[in-house]
Amino acid sequence: MSQRDTVLVYVGANQGNSLSELYDKFDKVYAFEPDPEMFSTLKSRFDQFKWVSLINSACSDYDGESKLYVTPNRVSSSLADASEEEKSMEGFSQSVFKVVDIKVVNLAKFLESEGVKVIDFYYSDCQGSDLTVLKTLKKNFITPNKINQMFIETHGNGIEIYNGLNNQFKEFKKLLSNNFNFIHASLGSQNGRIVKEDEIPEGEKEWDSYWENKEWVE
Repeated sequence: MSQRDTVLVYVGANQGNSLSELYDKFDKVYAFEPDPEMFSTLKSRFDQFKWVSLINSACSDYDGESKLYVTPNRVSSSLADASEEEKSMEGFSQSVFKVVDIKVVNLAKFLESEGVKVIDFYYSDCQGSDLTVLKTLKKNFITPNKINQMFIETHGNGIEIYNGLNNQFKEFKKLLSNNFNFIHASLGSQNGRIVKEDEIPEGEKEWDSYWENKEWVE
């Protein structure tokens, strides 16, 4: 019996800097980026690799169109503007300088159309929409244990960084804890320092969360 293809799903690839460390470790890659300018750079870097599918779209829980609120550093561009609380923070410098029309896809429906049955590595960095997107995968991937590893942007409990977008850690735990172990947090505010759950500083706004399927064997 032939071994199945390994799959990487990357939501919010931006220019592909992190993707460049992952794309050649999998048989099939799906990379999503909504910002047309960032996607152009992404395409110039990865379009030559036939196993890499590049999709100029945001992911959410519906198919259609939306607005992308573009910020100066581009990595914090989002489907929503920053919350009023975030804007009031001292040192806030990511005011939206333009809004562009973009396409949006329901990730679960997209993967179903591609025939994807198992996700080996799921990487999500989509500025406040991560939980919304992940919830679309509950039926076909999360509940039946069809994702092995996940690396996901996460926000602190009680914190709303983007207006109307709930991306709080406690909600990820509700969704994932039955099937996944939370392994560690990577703190962006501390140059990626790796900490356990009980070491996440109180009031920390955002971090990257690494999860492993409880049944996954490397």
